Amino acid sequence: MWNETDLDPAFAERDRCRKAGLPVKIAETKRLLIRETVLEDVTKLYEIRQQPGMSDYVEPMQPTLQEEMEFMEAYIHHMYAFYDFGLWTVLERENGRIVGRAGLFPSKFLDEGVELGYMVAAERQRRGYALECGRAILDYASDVLDLPEVHVLIHIRNRASIRTAGRLGFTEYEIIQKNRMEYRHMIWNLHALGKTEDEVV
Repeated sequence: MWNETDLDPAFAERDRCRKAGLPVKIAETKRLLIRETVLEDVTKLYEIRQQPGMSDYVEPMQPTLQEEMEFMEAYIHHMYAFYDFGLWTVLERENGRIVGRAGLFPSKFLDEGVELGYMVAAERQRRGYALECGRAILDYASDVLDLPEVHVLIHIRNRASIRTAGRLGFTEYEIIQKNRMEYRHMIWNLHALGKTEDEVV
């Protein structure tokens, strides 16, 4: 019969944190902290998504902040516990400022595929933050979640994101269409590419 002692100790600790209402720390890099989102983050994340150009290539948030709060409350309680991953909050380590959101999520378009997504506030772009947190998340995907591969679907006009994915080690697989738009489908494969060498604290 299954019991909690059968769980991987690291997973069991993450489970205990979530049941206690505490966000799990995913990774720390030289400049960034990546942790599970809490409701207190939602207002700032909503503000970031309202910045010009931020919603050009990503799915829109809920129409109002209150609706987004309600959506995220359910997301926090169910997504992380069920999948052991999701989209997380990205903060600057130096000052605790929320600068974006990044993480892993089940693909709606790829059978059993897991996608990487990243969003950095407009005023914090061009600092290498997407690359830095992306590398940490791929390390987490391989070392903690034991995922053999991760996917990205990037709008063909989103050249900055395509460049970032390439620097993360993603290779182009195909061009696909969804919702009447074209996307680059790129794959990061642990066995083919090896792990990144960047240190994660």
